[in-house]
Amino acid sequence: MLSLVESRLHGFLKKVGMAFLFNMGCFLVEAEVPLTMFGQRRLHDLDGHHVVDVCGVGERFYTPKRDTAEDDELRGHKYELKQNILRGIEVKVTRSDFRNGFVCSGCNYNYILTPMRLVAPSEVPRGVGIIEYNKYKFSVEMTEEDGFAFKGLRVVKKPSFRRIHHYQVDNATAHMARRSTGEGMESLLDDLLQSHSSLSDDS
Repeated sequence: MLSLVESRLHGFLKKVGMAFLFNMGCFLVEAEVPLTMFGQRRLHDLDGHHVVDVCGVGERFYTPKRDTAEDDELRGHKYELKQNILRGIEVKVTRSDFRNGFVCSGCNYNYILTPMRLVAPSEVPRGVGIIEYNKYKFSVEMTEEDGFAFKGLRVVKKPSFRRIHHYQVDNATAHMARRSTGEGMESLLDDLLQSHSSLSDDS
């Protein structure tokens, strides 16, 4: 029988994954984000999950093809458009966890985050990146320029960009925004109650 209790290592690496995605330029990052897989073609036998351990929304700039410009005045001119993209990280801490499958194609960039040498790059589906965690060398600090500065964390294999339908991005973004708003409102309520209490004490 599978244990539904998350190990301390798994929970810790999810937090590492969140920090990693902030470093990758994501402006909204959450754990345990459900993805709408409607219309998605499975990439691999391991590609069987609909909830990603860590998901982030970032931006990507691209130059559209000239013949697809919506505005005739823009045809023939060099310009860039901006779109939201999803980056997803699946945390795998054991071989059995890895063989149990994960999200391989639900985000524009898909990664797995594992302890060192848990899986070989050849075992990971094409296009999926690998981030390795070295518990003996790991450290992290905040810097003004680069955000989180890691030691003992390295990208062994870079992911490839994968096109997904815009409703996939919109659905995940909306889910994260609602959760973030709810947590922000709870924090605001605590602040309001504490501030009101301190005002009452002054009078």
